[in-house]
Amino acid sequence: MDAQHGTGLELILNAAEGVLQIVVTEDEHILCAQEWYRSERATEILAPALAELATSLGIRWSDLRRMACVRGPGSFTGIRLTLATAAALRRCGRAQLAGLDYMQALATTAVMQRGMLYGGHIWVLTHARRNLVHCQPFVSYGPEIPAQPLQGVSLCTPAEAVAAITADTADAALVCGTGLRRNADACAPLESLSAVTCLPACIHASTGALCLLARHGDYAPEDIEPLYVRPCDAVDNLPDLARRQGRDSDAATAELERLLHLAPDSEI
Repeated sequence: MDAQHGTGLELILNAAEGVLQIVVTEDEHILCAQEWYRSERATEILAPALAELATSLGIRWSDLRRMACVRGPGSFTGIRLTLATAAALRRCGRAQLAGLDYMQALATTAVMQRGMLYGGHIWVLTHARRNLVHCQPFVSYGPEIPAQPLQGVSLCTPAEAVAAITADTADAALVCGTGLRRNADACAPLESLSAVTCLPACIHASTGALCLLARHGDYAPEDIEPLYVRPCDAVDNLPDLARRQGRDSDAATAELERLLHLAPDSEI
């Protein structure tokens, strides 16, 4: 691929759930792919890892042409970390950014692992919080095209997800994600469905799936907006936290709402 028409140097980041993934490509050829299974330390790991990669690969992050970051749904901290890093790097060079969907990355991973052909369905269930999962169905277009969503992601109980999958009339369906593994008892009825194959080990997006989604990403010279589905625990707990500190809970909630909608003074 020539320099004029190639995709150039690209960084792909994902910390939506469980693992920090860093992929560097040049004209879609993988230069490096790292997976750090220390999600609780991703904030400490990411910047030093990027610095070491720049040195070992002999590249400058200011030369990035594209950055693709998983925008959610998933860990609030992980999503903020990667999107903020991409936003900072964008201001140091000329890179354009694209947001990737985590549920789609998992669905595409399942398709690629199983070699699923056109028309099959993939149900992605990821852990949201106790007794809640993110749930979304996709349709396969084969292993060389990202799986496409059949509807938006929903927040529901494992039982509700099982009911939706059971009602699916597709001839073949795959089910994957941490929501399947962490709610094994609730999802057990799926094992008896002849058209359904459960993939409890498919809980992380593969490097191949991330690269495929990045290839098809919509790039723009703008920061990526996160995709949050479930409410933030801190927001839900704010009234109780305010009362414990001797503050008025209604006033604290109103102030948070004001701050969330306050226009920034600058892009930085």
